[in-house]
Amino acid sequence: MKLLSSVILAVLLSISSIMAETVDGLAMMKIEPGARPSGMGGAFVSIGGDPFAPPYNPAAASSADRFRVSFGHIEYWENVRLETGYFVSPLKGRFSIHGGIRYASLGEIEVRSIPSTDPDAIAEVNDISLKAGLAYRVSEKISAGFGAGWFIEKIEAWRGTALNFDLGLLAAPTRQLSLGASVANLGSDFRLEKTGIVGSRDISLPVTYRVGGSYRYQRVLGALDLVILDDELHAHLGAEARLDAKLAVRAGYMANYDSKNISAGASFTHRNLTVDYAFVPYTNDLGTTHLFNFTIEL
Repeated sequence: MKLLSSVILAVLLSISSIMAETVDGLAMMKIEPGARPSGMGGAFVSIGGDPFAPPYNPAAASSADRFRVSFGHIEYWENVRLETGYFVSPLKGRFSIHGGIRYASLGEIEVRSIPSTDPDAIAEVNDISLKAGLAYRVSEKISAGFGAGWFIEKIEAWRGTALNFDLGLLAAPTRQLSLGASVANLGSDFRLEKTGIVGSRDISLPVTYRVGGSYRYQRVLGALDLVILDDELHAHLGAEARLDAKLAVRAGYMANYDSKNISAGASFTHRNLTVDYAFVPYTNDLGTTHLFNFTIEL
């Protein structure tokens, strides 16, 4: 526990090293990727075994007791689409493996060289994340993990790429209590470039710091995460209640965001197939988002 506390403190102190003079990019990679974590308000850094756990904490793959793969389709607002595919699997010994792809697109962007009624063209933004990594069970109560991958952003004919890394720790002091800490999307800045044209200014990656815990009491799981994103501190609260072997319901709350706060969800399991659903209403006339995931266990 002293080791975990020291690492969590180091993660929080390292926040001051975030570069403030760069332009933030890959905005669509900040969207919650899965229905189960979204239904719990994104409070997921201390929850393991789920295919969508490693994006929050790569050490969470160590809790996987079998191969699980999950696919998702999400439509945010009117013209943002997100396709996902993630897996976790135990390996021999104390290792586990995880990986996934996230593809987001934003269409119907009007391009103008000068102010005008009609646009010069209609463009599309595409963000892609490819990532894989390993988790290692240090002891019965502590696991560590990492992930590495590529970000690709394409806007019209402009394109940029960046190598990035995730690091995480997961601890289980008791059977009911789990603690986690992670930093995601560490890497150097990148630029959007187009043949024959000077590239853009430096664009920073969406670095995200998380620390939190979860507690299970019989069939109810409660979780709290503190998240630092865009140099702002956010609190994420989530709860999941398993009504029986097949049905679970969820609720969540996300604090200090401009356009979102509450969320809800449910899941249905039949044999080795689980269908997850999440409902996330947005303010500022952004509408409501419905998330679906299909998870298979082998």
